[in-house]
Amino acid sequence: MNLERVTDLKAPDGHFIPALSVSPDSPRSGAVLLHPYGCSKEHMLGLALALAEKGVASLAIDLCGHGENMSVIGPGMLGEVEAAVSCSRSRLRRVGCTGLSIGGRLSLMSSADYVAAMSPAVVTEISPQGKWMFENFPRPSVREPYSGYVAELLKELGAVPRRDRPTLLLYAERDIPMILEGAKELSALLPQAEVRYVAADVRPDVQHENAFIRYLPRWFNHDELKFNKEAIRIAATWLAERQAVGKVA
Repeated sequence: MNLERVTDLKAPDGHFIPALSVSPDSPRSGAVLLHPYGCSKEHMLGLALALAEKGVASLAIDLCGHGENMSVIGPGMLGEVEAAVSCSRSRLRRVGCTGLSIGGRLSLMSSADYVAAMSPAVVTEISPQGKWMFENFPRPSVREPYSGYVAELLKELGAVPRRDRPTLLLYAERDIPMILEGAKELSALLPQAEVRYVAADVRPDVQHENAFIRYLPRWFNHDELKFNKEAIRIAATWLAERQAVGKVA
């Protein structure tokens, strides 16, 4: 297994995209890994290792405004994702894309041959509780113009396009309610979508008169999918299985 820092990946406008490559000795396919909002490429290494054990090489990138990526945060991250997909495709015949939350949404918007979207941030609007969390608990690894910018970013990214390709929609069993509602919309939009739920190591609901306190376990269940053993196993297995299938047109 090989882990190396990628130093030659560039976005369409020419800026450098920090990335880590994790690869088995003889990879049979590749996958681009996209972190959630407020995280970085290092948060995806658990999934990267699980993929390498199954013969899949992965490329985990820092999206603009995150981690080591000094480019200004914005919808230009879509171009960064496509650059990563193109880079992986130049080396391997089949390339998947996977990510969590906004990373899951970007995966669905990519041109990858197949997608495993983990609790993709596809919602009509962010709940009041979610807005409060983003505005009052900004993460140090994201350089946003103001706390809660993610709501504007989701609008700037535009709608998820209809794509007829193998797609896994993976959620926590007790995920953020509005994101779970988005699964219905996505299933109708994506003809080959398969919806699955992670039941292990999920926080139980809290019975409390305060709506915000009731919301907190759902927030953590969503955010912790990137470290959830069952979620990693399901996503890695699903992506590895796609490498044995003929290239999608």
